[in-house]
Amino acid sequence: MTKRFDPEATALSAISNASNVPVRRADLKLLLATGTGEPSHVRALFSDVHPSTLVQLLIEYGISDATFAQAYARARDRYAAANPEIEALVSDLGLAPRP
Repeated sequence: MTKRFDPEATALSAISNASNVPVRRADLKLLLATGTGEPSHVRALFSDVHPSTLVQLLIEYGISDATFAQAYARARDRYAAANPEIEALVSDLGLAPRP
């Protein structure tokens, strides 16, 4: 049996490991597109999930680079989410500069 990588399951696992507040699969798209929601979920998603996994989710959900950059900036500024790789990516794209 071949296992298939499931980016949603990976993101949900990271969030569940970082938070006592339950997270649902349906929450992921909103968290990723807006950078808002349960603070522990937002921080875990943007800080703990590998950027390549997030990119797969962006593609799956049809979320644009610009929307993602705005969501990351919101998560960074409101909830102290931090990911140096994402920070470099959005900076290189000229999106979501630090205030």
